[in-house]
Amino acid sequence: MKKVKIFLASSAELDIDKEKFELFISKKNKDLYKKRIYLELNTWKDFISSIQKGRTQDEYNLYISQCDISVFLFHTKIGRFTREEFDNAHEAFLTCKHKNMTPRIYTYFKNENEETVEINNFKEYIDSLNHFYDTYDDLNELFVKFGHQLDKLENEDVIIKPDPIDVGKIIKYTFNYLLIPFLVLSGAFFSYYYFQPTNLSIKISEPNPISNLPYIGGKLILTYGDKTDTLLVQNEAIFKQIPSKYKHKEVRLNFVASGYEPIDTMIKINDLVELKVRRDNSLGMVFGCVRDEAGIPLKDVVVSTKGLKTNTDINGLFKIEIPHSLQSESIRLTAFKKGYNLWDFENVPSQNVEWKIILQK
Repeated sequence: MKKVKIFLASSAELDIDKEKFELFISKKNKDLYKKRIYLELNTWKDFISSIQKGRTQDEYNLYISQCDISVFLFHTKIGRFTREEFDNAHEAFLTCKHKNMTPRIYTYFKNENEETVEINNFKEYIDSLNHFYDTYDDLNELFVKFGHQLDKLENEDVIIKPDPIDVGKIIKYTFNYLLIPFLVLSGAFFSYYYFQPTNLSIKISEPNPISNLPYIGGKLILTYGDKTDTLLVQNEAIFKQIPSKYKHKEVRLNFVASGYEPIDTMIKINDLVELKVRRDNSLGMVFGCVRDEAGIPLKDVVVSTKGLKTNTDINGLFKIEIPHSLQSESIRLTAFKKGYNLWDFENVPSQNVEWKIILQK
């Protein structure tokens, strides 16, 4: 299996984009598996995070200098370590003596209505290096663009290419060392393997849990052949008595839980599979309209919750987006305007249900 090393770097503000990028690479690997190619994606989170004798960042930089591809994502910030990683990758590229010229560097900027001075200066710096950068509005556009670049590398047959296989040597080895033992043992082995059932353990993990929203369980649905098994799961669930003919084969696994992003993926039946789950953003917004007792919209009403504030517009409308770290099953919302009584109410946030607020003088 040909391993292609990829390092993904970004500032903390693009953590969600980074997680989705990892899923994109995982899906890409499914297509490349039959070609004996594996894309090994690493970020700083894949390295040991405990205190080291040396400088931890040097370990990241060493991996970057040895990898085949470096991908950098930027939005409104650069980040001191991300800039260092970019410069390290560029220096490794310039000094590379291999014909492949690695690492291949791909830089993407997420579009913003008002570009920061820091981003603008960095773009000018990249231009001075004669390095082409690209932009994207959403993740779908990013995946299309980077997927196109991976296809180009595969067509070049330099960095992304399968390991060569010596067919003649394999045939000779098979006849000389495997054929006779195989004929003797194949019958007994096949019978045992086919009729001995196996178990599959699914372990649930939440990489970035929200303290206000503890995981309380969900449902797993496993589909293999024409059979579907369903289990309720909190930390770990075990599917039992799966026919051995499905062992090491891909089967479909679905996960559903209230407040979490649904998962529909293909897995191989092994002894233990870890399934990483993540909260959805169903509790991440509160919006509505503020009016007076006569039903007239009120402008410049201060609406606040969890330390987040906004003012209503000329139509009395407001919207507050709640980051993951502050989300909870219920929130207390206040609305205030000079000359009116304070409005204070607690309810469940929703992206679909409008809050209707009436202020009294």
